[in-house]
Amino acid sequence: MILVTGAGGKTGIAVVRSLLINNHGVRILVLDESKIRDLEFVDDVEVVIGDMRSESVQRDAFDGVRSVYHICPNMHEDELAIGLSMISIAKQFDIKHFVYHSVLHPQIEDMPHHWQKMRVEEAIFVSDLPYTIMQPAAYMQNVLMEKARIYEDKFIHVPYSIDSKGSPVNLDDVAEVAATVLSKQDYIGGIYELCGPEILTPKDQASTLGSHIGIELTIQQITLDQWKLQNNL
Repeated sequence: MILVTGAGGKTGIAVVRSLLINNHGVRILVLDESKIRDLEFVDDVEVVIGDMRSESVQRDAFDGVRSVYHICPNMHEDELAIGLSMISIAKQFDIKHFVYHSVLHPQIEDMPHHWQKMRVEEAIFVSDLPYTIMQPAAYMQNVLMEKARIYEDKFIHVPYSIDSKGSPVNLDDVAEVAATVLSKQDYIGGIYELCGPEILTPKDQASTLGSHIGIELTIQQITLDQWKLQNNL
């Protein structure tokens, strides 16, 4: 049995789908009933509902599972505390494989959610848990959060320089790697940077997307707080 925490978000949903395709038994941890209402696979998994910050919820979720794929809610202010608690519970339950969903380049201190993930990684390294770290680049699917503004205002907003370079990755590919990592012990102790095939700036992405949908798009940098507010994070 594999536990996927944070399973109601887009990453968790993709990972669970991939695990089920590969015939794994799956238990999911979600915050509340609303997170599972529209999940097409809810009848194919075990469900634990509750706040992942709660130790009793963590214990219910970890009881009887062999492996864990831990996803903290996106940009959660308590990611470090949650991670430390998850590590402690994983040790108590003798988890055989603890996979942590981190981020590419967690060393960037100016991005608090990156920095918190790096501190969780550090705690995993000294925990003696059998671990794997996943470090995906930004998802190609992130642009879908801007869908309404793209069509209504012809704008894409990003919380970083529009000239910054990156290699956006398809979330479905990340989920496929997650299922592969959890299928074998060979990946224990590994850190995997997951990137797409092209190096692109936000301007490149806006140009490519605009050409496909027939709209000339403007890319604009906004503050991280503005971006989080825009996207209900």
